[in-house]
Amino acid sequence: MSFSSSISLPPTPKALLDLIKLEAGPASMPDSRQALWISLAAYFLTEAGGQLVSADILPSISYGVASAVLLAALTFGALVLTGTRERLQQTLISLASTGAVIGFVSMVLSLMVAQIFPPPMPAMKLVGFVLFPLVLWKFTVFLWIYRHAGMRFIPAFALGAIYIGFTLLILSPLLVRVFNLL
Repeated sequence: MSFSSSISLPPTPKALLDLIKLEAGPASMPDSRQALWISLAAYFLTEAGGQLVSADILPSISYGVASAVLLAALTFGALVLTGTRERLQQTLISLASTGAVIGFVSMVLSLMVAQIFPPPMPAMKLVGFVLFPLVLWKFTVFLWIYRHAGMRFIPAFALGAIYIGFTLLILSPLLVRVFNLL
């Protein structure tokens, strides 16, 4: 009696897992409008959900919308500039779906840390420390996807760093402050 040690997944989840493991490029993802909208919606939901751990609902929803729109706009601009606009749909599906998976893991870990350490403890600082490897992994996956979408290394590195740095360090605190003023 022989047992297979590998699990057989359908093509799209396998492609997503291969992207997260840095073993495939965006061309392995389906090229459909429906997959694009589903992956962008999942990205929006996980980004907004991740913010709900430490912020109110309005800044969280705004952050989810802004980060998804910014991801699409920066990717579109970068691929137009590099002359690989025909790869836009698969690249966006890859970025949004991998970002959603990493965002979901980040959200679950944030909730776990928030439950373990009650509010008098500086839980948000600890969450930031615990989730920093996930931020680096998201950056690495985005760099990988941009690189395999036809961009050179330095522009792909810069685009990934600018997007993740802007959304985490500027956009998130800015939206919280703006909505606190209202």
